[in-house]
Amino acid sequence: MGEIEDNCKKIRAVFPPNAPMEPRNHFSTTPVIYDTLFFVDFNKLGNCILGTSGVAETFWEGTLLYFDNIKQLDNFDYQTYYIYSSNSDGKFINDKTVVLADDTGHINVLSIEVDSSIRTINYFRLSNRVPQIGVWDNSNRILGASDRSISIWECNSVDGKPLKSFDNYHWDTVTCLDTLRNNTNLFVSGARDRLACIWDVRNPVPASVLYNNEFSTITSVAWNQYDDNYLVAGTQAGDIYLLDKREPKDFISVLYCFSAPVNRISFKNSKDFAVCGDSKEVLVINSEGDNLDVVYKNEKHKGHVKGLAWYEDTLYSCGFGKSVINHVF
Repeated sequence: MGEIEDNCKKIRAVFPPNAPMEPRNHFSTTPVIYDTLFFVDFNKLGNCILGTSGVAETFWEGTLLYFDNIKQLDNFDYQTYYIYSSNSDGKFINDKTVVLADDTGHINVLSIEVDSSIRTINYFRLSNRVPQIGVWDNSNRILGASDRSISIWECNSVDGKPLKSFDNYHWDTVTCLDTLRNNTNLFVSGARDRLACIWDVRNPVPASVLYNNEFSTITSVAWNQYDDNYLVAGTQAGDIYLLDKREPKDFISVLYCFSAPVNRISFKNSKDFAVCGDSKEVLVINSEGDNLDVVYKNEKHKGHVKGLAWYEDTLYSCGFGKSVINHVF
């Protein structure tokens, strides 16, 4: 009986009855690779960034991991890191500069230094969470969205104000963006209003409706960088739609992919693109002849797949369950 009482006292000392949980209110001092991976991206040199966030924790934080080469990615053998609020998206704007979007409404511009450290060189404050960002080739411009607003920023700006801002062209929250990488005037957006809009900022009215889904939120958009007449939109219902900018408000072809929202679409070439969603599956779709056919399917992920990126002929996917998978073609 005495031994039991002693053990009970020890337990009460560690877990006092009715004591409130101690809230965590500071960032980690060393990087934590959480089970939830949200994005992956490569620059032309083969350097890689990977975004992980602790969104199942009481204190949300994110870790950006930088890898000097692709082989390091397999074992999370990162070169350096950056710890901040939980992140939603990240992209290389050039070989040594990264743009990071987070859930607090910030866009952070980060420099990868010669000694492989990462430092903040600029940041912009938006009204709310930034779900996705876009960049253009050979440009310092950044495309971002928050609530019903879309804005374009100059990464070297000193006044913290956007170059251009477009409010309420969508009548519900913007969920996704993509740019035509070789033209800083053009981009595409999707929103909870079920609209995919195509944009040309040179026009007096910059946005026009490319596609209106009758039933579902647009959750992902991708512009075909190899044939800019074509775009693809994914929906919350798990369908993808092949679109032609020359035939707005209609679709060429549709394919049901998942019984869950589509998260990312990434083109490999003019006819093949990868798709992932809140599912364990990664698909590669061929659009030859304006038909959508699954030519590759992988179900090795442990949970939802959140990020996709091509490097040369290899597709990299990341998601929940702390998994990064490379798909070699």
